[in-house]
Amino acid sequence: MEHVYFTDDRTAPYCDMVTEGSLMFLSGLVSEDLTTREELYGDITFETRRVMENLKVLLEAHGSDMDHVLRIDVLLKDFSDKGAMNEEYVKHFAPGKLPARLCYGGVDLSGECRIEIAVIAARA
Repeated sequence: MEHVYFTDDRTAPYCDMVTEGSLMFLSGLVSEDLTTREELYGDITFETRRVMENLKVLLEAHGSDMDHVLRIDVLLKDFSDKGAMNEEYVKHFAPGKLPARLCYGGVDLSGECRIEIAVIAARA
């Protein structure tokens, strides 16, 4: 089992990703700049796009890709954002390659974030 930290800041009580064999478990991702770790706020479409683009970068950096995402848990600050989130979300997967998913809302997220996702993926 490998514990992966995306930064040297280990003050949070969790690991960014744990890998076990061919499986990858990513902690919640929010809309942020992957270099500075600064949270980036906008409407749900902007934040969903940013989270999904960051997910793609992280998966590819660790031996996987979007076609190997098995499950996503989507947390929304406001469940009424679900429709707009879904419109952007599906753009990041090949047709017929949507992962299993759980989506729930009314969640108090970090800062002003509107969305957070946690991911289970397989290595490519």
